[in-house]
Amino acid sequence: MSGRIKRMAAPYRWPVKRKASYWSPKPSAGPHSLEYSMPLISVVRDMLSLVRTAKEGRLLISKGNFSVDGKVRRDPNYPVGLMDVLTIKGEEEAYRMMINTRNKLHLVPATKQEASWKLCRIQGRHTLKGGKKQITLHDGRCIIADTDASTGDVVRLELPSQKVVEVFKLAPGSKALITGGSHVGELATVKKFEKWRNPAPNLVLFEEGFSTVWMNVFVSGKTQSAVRLPEVSAI
Repeated sequence: MSGRIKRMAAPYRWPVKRKASYWSPKPSAGPHSLEYSMPLISVVRDMLSLVRTAKEGRLLISKGNFSVDGKVRRDPNYPVGLMDVLTIKGEEEAYRMMINTRNKLHLVPATKQEASWKLCRIQGRHTLKGGKKQITLHDGRCIIADTDASTGDVVRLELPSQKVVEVFKLAPGSKALITGGSHVGELATVKKFEKWRNPAPNLVLFEEGFSTVWMNVFVSGKTQSAVRLPEVSAI
């Protein structure tokens, strides 16, 4: 598989200059899908502007200066995706990968305390041999956790231990970040979660007067959002 992609064909959510060069790095196969993640080297060069060239970026990354979710990553193409926490060696401030109202991936500054945890949406639940419960999360993690949580709920994980600290239910009154559709990047209050016993996707209705499929809903808090949203300029 090629380790690069044409910039003009890169996912729309990538905040890169399309005509700056012909090629762009491609994320390695990993925890996030192509459209919801960017390779670490593109984050360092194009989003944070810490280096000017890919060669400089690879050198910095190979020295172990960057950690994702509390683990040092030396692969320049490692995918940094939605809700991932990026920390830089020697720096107090960290960054959380979010999505803004322009449907672009966006790094939001996070304090040292905020960087000690991340939010993960539950994609599925399974019962293993011996009665143990396993939950599958949106970032590819599969963890054993005896929690009262269902598909669509969000757990707050302690980093890097992966201990479940809190559960945010996809229930009326919860705050949710919209990650797709015409209201992408907005924060809304859940009114009702409608589940269907047919192939049609389950819908989430909001008090703001719109609805979307549950895969576009990322619960971010019980009464208020636990994560900061991106600030986007008017221009």
